[in-house]
Amino acid sequence: MIRLVVAAVLTVATLAAALPAIDDARATGTDRELAGTVDRIERAGAALAATEDATPRRSQAAVRRVAVRLPKASLATARPAFVAIGGKPDGAGNRSLVAYGSSSGSTRLRGLSLPVPVRTPNGPVVFEATGRHAVSLALVVDGGRPVIVVTRG
Repeated sequence: MIRLVVAAVLTVATLAAALPAIDDARATGTDRELAGTVDRIERAGAALAATEDATPRRSQAAVRRVAVRLPKASLATARPAFVAIGGKPDGAGNRSLVAYGSSSGSTRLRGLSLPVPVRTPNGPVVFEATGRHAVSLALVVDGGRPVIVVTRG
């Protein structure tokens, strides 16, 4: 009986010691997955700016669509609370960055390295539900210079 109690106590202690490392590994998995999304947005925006001409109207603009995937909570990844392109969800938008929130309440920011500025006409493009989503990047002229307009795809 004493062996069973000691084994249970040791199991609980080991689990308690391992949980922070597991949470950190899940956050790292989510960071890695969302970094891939940011990389795809950067590549699409850079290709758009390098190979296409900006047009005055979005309806005539060259467009690239990029898949955005919010992972479900699992042993390998933590579920992000949101992913926002163009700024923080409560911000004004028009920023060259991607923000995503963890379930712990912290917000991480990753800048977009694009050759032209980003515009988000209706504020940041925010996704909160897990699964696949898409954004559209269009190259238009705004104020006499090219910009990439990001909208839900």
